[in-house]
Amino acid sequence: MDLESKQQQALDPLIFCPDAIFENDEEEFRWINFGEPPIRKPKFSSLSRIYTYNHNCPLCKESLVGATFHSCKECRAPYLIGTFGYHHKCLEPISKHPYHPKHSLRPRTNYYVRNRCSCCSYIRNWGYSCSICDFTMCQDCARKPPLLEIFHPKRHEHTLSFFPRKGSLICDVCALNDHSLLMYSCTQCDFLAHQYCLNFPWIIRISRHKHRLSFCSLLTPEKWLCGMCREKIDTNYGRYICVKGCSYGVHSKCATRYDVWDGKELEGIPEEVYEEDLKSFNEISDGVIQHFSHQSHHMRLDEETNREFDENKRCQACTLVICDEIIYSCMQCDDFILHQTCAHLPRKKQHATHSHLFTLQVLDPLVDGCFECTICGRRSNGFMYECCEKDCDFRLDVRCASIAEPLDHCCHPHPMFLTSDPNTYDKCSVCGMSQDRRLNCGEGDFVLCFKCATLPDKVRYKHDEHYLIFSYDGDAYCRYLCDVCEEHADPRMGIYRCSVCSTTLHITCLLGDYEEMYMLPGGITKYDFGKITTNVNILSNNHLTRNICSRCKYRCTKLLVYKISDREVLCSFGCLAELMYNWF
Repeated sequence: MDLESKQQQALDPLIFCPDAIFENDEEEFRWINFGEPPIRKPKFSSLSRIYTYNHNCPLCKESLVGATFHSCKECRAPYLIGTFGYHHKCLEPISKHPYHPKHSLRPRTNYYVRNRCSCCSYIRNWGYSCSICDFTMCQDCARKPPLLEIFHPKRHEHTLSFFPRKGSLICDVCALNDHSLLMYSCTQCDFLAHQYCLNFPWIIRISRHKHRLSFCSLLTPEKWLCGMCREKIDTNYGRYICVKGCSYGVHSKCATRYDVWDGKELEGIPEEVYEEDLKSFNEISDGVIQHFSHQSHHMRLDEETNREFDENKRCQACTLVICDEIIYSCMQCDDFILHQTCAHLPRKKQHATHSHLFTLQVLDPLVDGCFECTICGRRSNGFMYECCEKDCDFRLDVRCASIAEPLDHCCHPHPMFLTSDPNTYDKCSVCGMSQDRRLNCGEGDFVLCFKCATLPDKVRYKHDEHYLIFSYDGDAYCRYLCDVCEEHADPRMGIYRCSVCSTTLHITCLLGDYEEMYMLPGGITKYDFGKITTNVNILSNNHLTRNICSRCKYRCTKLLVYKISDREVLCSFGCLAELMYNWF
């Protein structure tokens, strides 16, 4: 190709579909910057001009009516006809943009790998990106005039200038060398900051600490560990510290994570009266209370711990069987009982797993039915902590809400902390299930999911006079036989065992599976299936003859059964859903 042809091709560059996938980055780079066609045709690359269309361009969201645009032949599959059409101007590469002057930027749509804009730091489904640099710019930022100077007197007293050179430069605000973000520098002093970090809030509240935090950039002599990731805090850079003087500090990036901070700047906003100790009951007399969940009757304190075991007596809040705990029992009802710890649960609560405040709720089974805990995924018809925000459906059962940092668990010698990276998954050391929300050992690689972390340390079994203790041994090679199902019970998966009688039970054989572990038997709950609502009786499956499930036709082997009529008995919510589907 002669020089004149190359110059003409540079003036009229090749246009490819934003979904085009090149053989390698080098081919894409040379096409965008020098107009050299790739050796092999990229996948999803054939574009043809079309002049009539009735939809919007998926890149700029503007109408295609009356405009000249391109449409990808490969993307216009029979089931996608009329979906993809792009303005010519939207597909043209951006050359010598002030934020990335060295290389041209190509529009790229990638619905499988979401891109973070280097300017605004928002995650987008598409943007202009460089094929060899870690640089992406969304269309909104590409349309705006470049911001080459910033004057932010609250963050720095001098004017900051855009610094286009990429390198291992540490931001004085977040203490990270993230070269994918735009960097600004002060020409008068040694100050560098990402554009995104310049807008960090000054006063915030996070879910991991009970007081507000303020941004601090002063060099101080303290030696702190971050309250979230447990890594060292370098006081040469910005961080957040407690406004009340607690020895608590957090990295700037850790404190502004979406899962711990609600996104609100609290500078200049008076601190609201927040009482996590707001009681759930009124004290009537010594040992007598009126609980908000049972206002019609009074409840009396029972400090007797050596009581006879009754598997039908359960706490109405956490739904666990009453053992040797101190309890409150209704003075008129025989079946309304609360553990003392559950009766003292606060009405308002802040929890480390969510950025908003929670309120303790008691569900009406005929109106609300049961709920599913957002953290562990278990169903429950006990008490529930519900997010106070209107459009947030984050819910916690009482057991998960009781988890706090650091957690001392019976199956591990070291304290456990919530994971510092909620976007990753890791396997629980006990059950082996991969979880995003989990607890990690501060000194090793032991991982505990919330399902296993909230299992009771000790329980009673109707055929053993002693307590069964939760046992876990990751190095054990011995196997026991479960006294219920008579199958092997592996201590590496967690078991309940009596140290006196050697009684051994699987977790599910003793407490039930995740669907029924925290469901109170003997009640009625509402079940919604689309627009159809039916009442379901929750019954203990403790008869000598096991029911046959009306859906799967197998014997009901679980601890609970679900009855919707005299003839219809189901072994699980799964069979209930299938039966309702067949009906309607």
